[in-house]
Formats: sequence, C-alpha cells, structure tokens
Amino acid sequence: GRFKGMLEGLRGDDLSKQVESLNELCETLCMATEESLVGLSVEALLPLLATLVSSESCAEVMLLACRAIAYVLESIPGSSAAVVHFGCIPPLCTKLMAISYIDVAEQALMTLYKISQDHAVQVLRAGGMTAVLAYLDFFPLSVQRTGMATVANMCKRVTSDSVSLVRDSIPQLSALLLSSDQKIVEHVCTAFCRLTADLQAHTTHLEAIAAHGLIPNAWRLLSQSFSSS
Repeated sequence: GRFKGMLEGLRGDDLSKQVESLNELCETLCMATEESLVGLSVEALLPLLATLVSSESCAEVMLLACRAIAYVLESIPGSSAAVVHFGCIPPLCTKLMAISYIDVAEQALMTLYKISQDHAVQVLRAGGMTAVLAYLDFFPLSVQRTGMATVANMCKRVTSDSVSLVRDSIPQLSALLLSSDQKIVEHVCTAFCRLTADLQAHTTHLEAIAAHGLIPNAWRLLSQSFSSS
C-alpha cells in the first residue's frame, strides 16, 4: 500500500506531491531492510525516476530522483542491471552536459559513479566520459575525485570498437596528470594503465592515446616524485 501511494505521487503532475513522494521514498530506501522493501517493484519505480531526472520542472524533483536511484543501488541487491535496463544512465549524463543546478549535477555524478562500479561499459556507451569531464572544474574537489574514479572505471574494458568514446577526452586526461591533487592524479594514472592494457594489441590506438602530452607529462610527474622523495 505505502509504495503504491508513492508511485502514484510520482506519476501525477502535482509537483508538491512528487517532492513529498520522493522524500518519503529516499527516506524509506535510506533506512531500508529487506523486509521493509517487500512490495517495492523496481520495474515500476525506475522508469518513473528516469523520467523525473529528465524533467526540467523543478530542481528539487531532479535532485531527489537522482538521489533515489543511488539509494536503490545501495539498498536493493542486484538492482544495478535494472537501473541500466530502465534507461537511468542517459538522463544522468544529460544533467552533466548542461548544468542548470550544481547540486543536481553533483548528485547525478555521484549516482553515475555507483552505476559505473558494475556497469562501466554502459556508462561509457551512453557518453559518460564526455559528460563527467565536461564541467569537472566546477565541482568541489571531493566531487571531482569521484568524477575521476568514474572515468577510471569507464577505462576498464575499452575495446577498439569503443575507443572512439574515449578519444576526445585524451587531451584533458593527459593534462590532468599534472593536477595538484594527488587523488585525481592516481585516478588518471589508473585510467591510462587500464586503457593501455586494454588496447595493447592496437598500435594505432596507443599512438593516439600518447599523442596529447601523456609521455612528457608522465615524465614530469615521475621527476617530481623522485625529487620530492
């Protein structure tokens, strides 16, 4: 009964009812036990949340819908495949490509990071690399680090078919090797290690990856660490 009421609130056009239902949903998911989630259908819920993330009607609705997807991932084991299946990734990426509300974009990025832990390939194929890096500098440092961890996840299983989804981001990633933040540098190094391991049989792709300052920047990084040790 309770979940049915929430779903009805999410389906309706009444903004205040949507916000109320989303708040109640987030609270329920946040404190969830397996027993308390009996009766919740992710098949009914996730398409609604994906639609609400896309809605431009109200920042609070978008924010809470992004957050609810993250809570679904945390509290319902095995739900990540359903999050992908019901189309949650593209609207989250869209929120990073045109930032109207920084808090919505931050939550979208945090949610994408959670999805990328199990479904990095799907995030990459939805344009996740470009989306995450588009306005990375606008975010607080902790969120930038999460963004770079998401990028490193997306570099896990890049193939010659999907390398085109990474190629445009290589100059920015190469420059980020010289970031002043050690955690960001670690994530960038992980990303490049994974890329080169994935593509080691493809010389032309490796040359393209190295063509934007990767090697000189890596040398600078190494010489800095030698001189400081």
